[in-house]
Amino acid sequence: MHKAGQVMRQAVYNIYAYRLDYVQVFALIRIFQFLLIIPVTSIVFKLTLRVTGFTHITEQNWQSFVAHPFVIMMICLLILLFLLFVYYEMGFLFLMAFHQQRGIRYRFFPLWQQLNRKVVYFFSVQILFLIVYLALLLPLASFMLPLTLTQSISLPHFLTEEIMSTRAGRLAYAAVASILVMIGIRSILTLPIFTIQPNISILRSFKQSWRFSKRGLFELLVLLAMLLTGHLLMMLGITVISTFPLYIIERLIPSAALVTAGLTLAFLEMVFVVLFSLLQAMFSQVMVAITYNTSVLGKFKVASHRKRRYKPLLFISFIVFIVLSMMNMNSLEKSVYAPDTKIIAHRGYVAGNVENTISGLVSAANAGADLIEIDIQQTVDGEFVVFHDRTLRRLAGKNGVIANMTLNELKSLTIHQNGFSDKISSLDDCIEIAKALDVSLLIELKVHGKETEDVLPKLVEKLRNYKVLDSYYVQSADGQKMTQLKKLVPNLRVGIVYALNIGPMEENVDFIALEESWVTEQLIEELKQHPTDLFVWTLNDDRSLQTFIEKNVSGVITDHPDVARELRTQQSEHQYFLQRVLNRLRFIF
Repeated sequence: MHKAGQVMRQAVYNIYAYRLDYVQVFALIRIFQFLLIIPVTSIVFKLTLRVTGFTHITEQNWQSFVAHPFVIMMICLLILLFLLFVYYEMGFLFLMAFHQQRGIRYRFFPLWQQLNRKVVYFFSVQILFLIVYLALLLPLASFMLPLTLTQSISLPHFLTEEIMSTRAGRLAYAAVASILVMIGIRSILTLPIFTIQPNISILRSFKQSWRFSKRGLFELLVLLAMLLTGHLLMMLGITVISTFPLYIIERLIPSAALVTAGLTLAFLEMVFVVLFSLLQAMFSQVMVAITYNTSVLGKFKVASHRKRRYKPLLFISFIVFIVLSMMNMNSLEKSVYAPDTKIIAHRGYVAGNVENTISGLVSAANAGADLIEIDIQQTVDGEFVVFHDRTLRRLAGKNGVIANMTLNELKSLTIHQNGFSDKISSLDDCIEIAKALDVSLLIELKVHGKETEDVLPKLVEKLRNYKVLDSYYVQSADGQKMTQLKKLVPNLRVGIVYALNIGPMEENVDFIALEESWVTEQLIEELKQHPTDLFVWTLNDDRSLQTFIEKNVSGVITDHPDVARELRTQQSEHQYFLQRVLNRLRFIF
């Protein structure tokens, strides 16, 4: 613990002593990222769509898309650009830390040249080791280094939710995650070793990191924990202190609340950017110190040529602060409040109930859901049963394929989930209960390939008999069937479900249901221009719900309709500006 404290103190000292160097480096990194890397990625993607003739990429066509030779070439190019960006970004910081800890004078151009000499490894088979290394560190990097390109990379929630829905899945997930985390931690020193030592390969760097971590793993974990804890506490403290004046002013002088909120939010945005940059700098200092044991040095005088004026930096910071404040005032004043985003209960209300059951439907209606989503399949006798999976294994614990069973056989079964039990229901049962509760349904047609030829007319006839064609929604992952359904009944609201989408969408349906990982600002605006409604699934944490409700998307599909309804209610014009500022910070950072 004593050595850990020494490492942290030395890191803080070095960053302060070379503070102007870090300002320049981080400014260049961000400019390079936002003015070159991101635009190039967008241009490459649009060019790829044009060359291949695809309009957008979905789970139905992604295999044929990635098999195209031009796509393979562009994917390799983007991977190479990503690896090079991470290498130069973190490598530069590692080299700076190494020189600073040894009191060696340095200039930026020689450091750049040293990194350039290692680029040859990116065009050899050893790049595979670097890809594996970064893949293992992505969860850590996206949390610790949120300003890098790793921040938006994550496993789609619907995949983890499906895995975590069973005990075996949870155990397997925990086991695999534990192994990957351990491997990632033991290989975490690979990049600093590779960038600092001039004549070492990626593979040898990986091996050295693995050997070192045998004796230094605990120390490494302690330092990372100290770093993250200190960073989070500092963010929390600054947020509390900075927002206190706004808390007072909007209660005593409401007319000044908007200006104060804009200034507060701009200040916190700039401070958080600085703090995240400092976290990267501290991370590089700590990694180098524990790798090369250079944590305790006598204080030395920074070279005189590094003492530069602060006036230009202060002037630029002031201009940025004013611009951000004006943008925030305009945004906070014109933000959508009292949004009309529909709250859609996913498979009913699963808290305290079994999914896709009558009890779940009733609970969802009582929780205030605007729509209740249910899954239906056609049985062997041509009827519609409310059930999600193709087999009975997960919920009934029995062998049996839905498409091979009759409706009566299925309705006689009891299904179990999270300690609760219920009976399988028919579509007729659910519609009758929904009509009695005065709530509309979002019906998802699960296609298993054994449907009757008249499956769509039979579904339409059932909805017509219950007089719900104008109030219900129907969706499916089978886009062709939904296009046919829309032509068959133009007044029925029809949508297509996508688990994956990249690129613009122009579908001849009323709405798109898209997994949250693939929803972008550009897509939201494009769909509003058509106009096509956008339902985002499956949002189960407060931050995601808050984000998309504030964006006022057409609907959010969630397992927690009560929470979503409360969050929507909070978005009112009477809400304090302090809450608006905190909401904005939550989904910005």
